[in-house]
Amino acid sequence: MEEILNTEDAVKKDLFTDPVLNAIGELKAIKDFGDPHGHCVAVEFECDGCCKKALNARILTVVDEFLILVAFDDGCILIKTISGGQLVEKEIAKAIVIPLERVCSIEFGAVQVDP
Repeated sequence: MEEILNTEDAVKKDLFTDPVLNAIGELKAIKDFGDPHGHCVAVEFECDGCCKKALNARILTVVDEFLILVAFDDGCILIKTISGGQLVEKEIAKAIVIPLERVCSIEFGAVQVDP
């Protein structure tokens, strides 16, 4: 079994193949931003022709080409599913595992403003 890495180690070992995820490593150079691995993030990803967005999450690690998110500040991850331009489902979870190849974007410091 492949060793579980934190995101900083994964960046150093070039395990990120997607340009969006390589940007996590670039954020280390931005001193005013602080530690990008401890920030609240929102991750957009594709799933069976739908777009999903996981909000109120924190990047825990990357292992075997999967991005593992956990809830930020002991809350819950809000997962929205959008199909045909419409919100079709909302759910909450404590953690989510997303294949790296399905990730479309990662937003750092993301805060949901709509209900």
